Amino acid sequence: MSPVARLRLVQVGCIVLVLACMSLIYLRRSPEEVAFSVRHWIVLVAAIWSAISGFTFQRRIIRGRPSRSGKSTPFARWRAGHIARLWTASSLGPWAVVLSDMGGPHLIVNALFAGGLVLLLFWSPGAVPEQSQTNS
Repeated sequence: MSPVARLRLVQVGCIVLVLACMSLIYLRRSPEEVAFSVRHWIVLVAAIWSAISGFTFQRRIIRGRPSRSGKSTPFARWRAGHIARLWTASSLGPWAVVLSDMGGPHLIVNALFAGGLVLLLFWSPGAVPEQSQTNS
């Protein structure tokens, strides 16, 4: 299986995670909305930070120096960066569940779900670095 196909499989798994979180919210009875409070802000900031950090983290991984052990090849950093990006984009689903469980506004909960799905659906792996030094 090609590296891009493996990442596409991870992408599908992340999309399924977000859809499972959505179905969890809509299949069970969610608590009544309460006034937006500090705890809701904390969850919202954590969700946004986790989505944004995946993109900045990927750039730091790709631009990183190879380790002395030789296991940190450009291909390994490319793959790890994309997996981190996919995972942090899909983390918006569980954050939306947390916000919903706390009685957060349904509009923001739905926006978190939509944001996660948009990030996952428009993700693309880009060019694959040379794999000559890896076994993957």
